Amino acid sequence: MSSKLALQYLFEDEADIDPTELPDYTTLDFISNGSHIYGEIMWPSGNHNKPHPCVIMLHGFPGTARNDDISHALCRIGCVVIVPHNRGAWGSQGKYLITNCIEDAQNLAEYAHSQEFVNKYFINPEQIYLLGHSMGANSALNAGKKLDWIRGIIMLTPYDPTRYLNRAKETYFRSLLEESKILQSDGADAIYEDVVSNKENISHPNAYEQVKDKNLIVFCGTYDSVSPVNEMVLPLWQKLEAHKTNAIQKRVEFPTEHGLIGRRISVIKEIAGFIDSTL
Repeated sequence: MSSKLALQYLFEDEADIDPTELPDYTTLDFISNGSHIYGEIMWPSGNHNKPHPCVIMLHGFPGTARNDDISHALCRIGCVVIVPHNRGAWGSQGKYLITNCIEDAQNLAEYAHSQEFVNKYFINPEQIYLLGHSMGANSALNAGKKLDWIRGIIMLTPYDPTRYLNRAKETYFRSLLEESKILQSDGADAIYEDVVSNKENISHPNAYEQVKDKNLIVFCGTYDSVSPVNEMVLPLWQKLEAHKTNAIQKRVEFPTEHGLIGRRISVIKEIAGFIDSTL
């Protein structure tokens, strides 16, 4: 029987750790649609009861923003944390596309759910969470909606790449894609056309039917100029809010910009509380 998280260690180190069961990390290397995806796997100390919840952390576009403060905090309280780099990003093989990011997230979640991973890292296959920031939240939502067993979806300032297509604001989206020069891709036009071709499948409001009864928490920034609340959060959230469900669903707003900087401790507390409440 799984226990609740050790929330007392969210911002505090454990005093005594068995040297035979130290917390640690190793390299992630798994194959997603023929490409090696690299990253990191972290696990907690032996002080935490097994099996552990598992959180998959998905970076945004193009992957320069780090969420190491979140991953280390979750590991301290008893979670196994997987931090991948998407296809074409930061050394991972393949070409970067928004749909590839979604596929990578789903493939990695299924890998974490496999008996091989469960046995190796002592995780509970029914307590796997997808956590994503910005475009990573798009991946978390669109991968998580396909997985009946996913325990929860955590979205930090989610970016819906279809919103500006639908509202004829293509200039802004194309300017964002110019950052793709640091990724391995076929260029901004290829990334843009991938979204155009798949917009109905990846639009956030269109995910409603598949996530309406899933545990979900979404964070937004009042002053977010990249993922404005009205554009990127409310179209899906208002549908969820009107639906009666036994799932835990919550929207949290902070007076921040896109990176939630200035409220990171509050964000971490909310994430930990959400995971703890859904175990």
